[in-house]
Amino acid sequence: MAETTFDVGEFIDNQRIGVLQIVVLLLCAFVMVCDGYDVFVMGFVLQPIAVDFKVSPAAITPVFVIQNLGLAAGTLLIGPMADRFGRRWLMVGSATLFGLLTLAATRASSVTELIALRFLAGVFFGSLIPNAIAITSEFAPARFRATLVTWMFIGYVAGAAAGGGVAAFLVNHYGWQSAFWVGGLAPLAAAILLFLFLPESIRYRVLKDGRDQGIPGVLQRMDASLKLTGKERFTLNEPKTTGSPVTALFRDGRSLMTSLLWLGFFMNLMVISILGAFLPTFLHNFGQLSREHAAGLASFYSISGIVAMLFYGRLVDRYGPTRVLMFTYLVATVALASLGLLDLASFWIYVAIFGVGATVISAQTGLNALGAMVYPTRMRATGVGWAFGAGRVGGMIGPIFGGLALAGQWGALTTFAGVALPMLISSVAMFLVGSSLSAATEQSDPGIPALQSVETGPS
Repeated sequence: MAETTFDVGEFIDNQRIGVLQIVVLLLCAFVMVCDGYDVFVMGFVLQPIAVDFKVSPAAITPVFVIQNLGLAAGTLLIGPMADRFGRRWLMVGSATLFGLLTLAATRASSVTELIALRFLAGVFFGSLIPNAIAITSEFAPARFRATLVTWMFIGYVAGAAAGGGVAAFLVNHYGWQSAFWVGGLAPLAAAILLFLFLPESIRYRVLKDGRDQGIPGVLQRMDASLKLTGKERFTLNEPKTTGSPVTALFRDGRSLMTSLLWLGFFMNLMVISILGAFLPTFLHNFGQLSREHAAGLASFYSISGIVAMLFYGRLVDRYGPTRVLMFTYLVATVALASLGLLDLASFWIYVAIFGVGATVISAQTGLNALGAMVYPTRMRATGVGWAFGAGRVGGMIGPIFGGLALAGQWGALTTFAGVALPMLISSVAMFLVGSSLSAATEQSDPGIPALQSVETGPS
């Protein structure tokens, strides 16, 4: 019998969301919970560690910077290795090392040891987000890709929001080491689950070997009625890439798109870091709100983001990421600027905070989906990973802005207008991304996949 060609991408896109996609989604969401918890846990153990080490809290603060450097390094260096060696094994290995290094932090006896361990842990868990995005998107039908990526990322926000309360409880009752015990054991549990239940990306397997004998079994897990002869050569109808995955980011018509995507990640994560670190303080200082009230509003900000993310992915899938993101950033600009004009003790603060959380947090998930859509499989982990690397730099710069605002005793309008400006810049960037995608579509540029569906949403 003659060999036949089987287009795996077309097959996936014609599927409904099934058990396999849900399993991949839940596993990656659990990884995101671990990631979100660990990013913010240092804020709850800083004071107890300073007391235990007999140093000032200021002596511990370099850990935050070094941890973020580790995150950036892992995102840029470790994450893209998945394009060469596969998503599954890299995620299992990174989760394992991340967990072990976090557990090792419970034995740290000096600031220097803690800094080294948090840097190394950051390297490995920095690689998890781009690969979770990549493998979730690669099992998803095109018309649900943004939806699944967005739902997966709810785990990160939930881990960051709920993890604070968990860490605070543990530290108060069992000491600062207990927060790291949870932060280490959870990713080790995730590594075991990934090893047992996470399949390798089907698109990656096809590109690596179109005659891989394990591919039919994965396809039949998506559609039990699928009949195969055993003579199929599995293919993906994706554009060819030239050069290494990193250099390919700036080849074949991708230079402008990649630069603008990096700008969006930089601005969005910078604003998220500012609000995560300083929103309660800003509300307390500018509105004379009690610290409890300000903290409650900060929690409402996170909850607003989670609620919006339940629906945001469907909007992106229906109308296209660039169009939805451009509008989202305009609303975020208005909502943030309004905080500088409103009476912060009035009811309208809840409306404004909801608008901020629903747009700023959701927009990050839209960027994640956009990155997964515009890069082909051969370079998807690299493309998303390096965009996140640009975002990590913004995340490190954000707290500097907050510190300057407090030290300079800026007013509410100046401060919140400053926070709103990156959102306006991001809106312009998304408009330009959409324009560049439309232009490439008209020119039939082979370097960027599925341009029409990226720009306008799947039909």
